[in-house]
Amino acid sequence: MLFNRAFWGVFSYRLDRFFYGMFKSYYKFIRILFSPFFYLLQIISNCDIHHKAEIQGGINIHHASAGIVISGKAKIGEMLTLTGGNIIGVKNGSKGIIIGNNCNIGTNACIIGPLQLGNNIKIAAMACVVKSFYNDNLSLIGVPAKIN
Repeated sequence: MLFNRAFWGVFSYRLDRFFYGMFKSYYKFIRILFSPFFYLLQIISNCDIHHKAEIQGGINIHHASAGIVISGKAKIGEMLTLTGGNIIGVKNGSKGIIIGNNCNIGTNACIIGPLQLGNNIKIAAMACVVKSFYNDNLSLIGVPAKIN
């Protein structure tokens, strides 16, 4: 478990988020001291999860070596599964991304917001989600992603 890249990616995010919660507005200055440590963990884990992202419990990352990027404007519910090569990001100056509970994001799938996804959403491999899907229990496929 200690040699698993996904463990170090989630550990790095949770630790960074803990310090962000503790120091709030001063964290941008204090983070300079921790930056070398967090960059080293990013290199080891190949996961770039921003400390301002709000991720509930139960994040599961498979094949972290393919790379994971999560924007600081993301709000993610419980039990998210990422299968590698995923990007969850927003356009500059826009609102964030809201992802519901029990979502599964396939290999190399991208979510580019601003948008909102309901609960129990499954996103196929190589899909690109660029608009909101508010309903629950959906499967999204294709570029741009559509309901299957």
